[in-house]
Amino acid sequence: MVYHIVNIVVYIISIVLAMIGLSCFRFDQYIRKGKEREFHIFFIVTSIALGYLFASFVLSFGSLSFQF
Repeated sequence: MVYHIVNIVVYIISIVLAMIGLSCFRFDQYIRKGKEREFHIFFIVTSIALGYLFASFVLSFGSLSFQF
């Protein structure tokens, strides 16, 4: 049970970190007028994808380090 809670927390933290990391780029220069909603959807999906990849790396790296 604790393992699942740790996984969820790591995924949430990594998604938030991906959002913070992506927010440092100035995407507002490339957004067309009237396409803000599509950009926000793209931003959220990209943050989830990057956060998932980072969390998967952290969790697999952690499980490998516990095996040794």
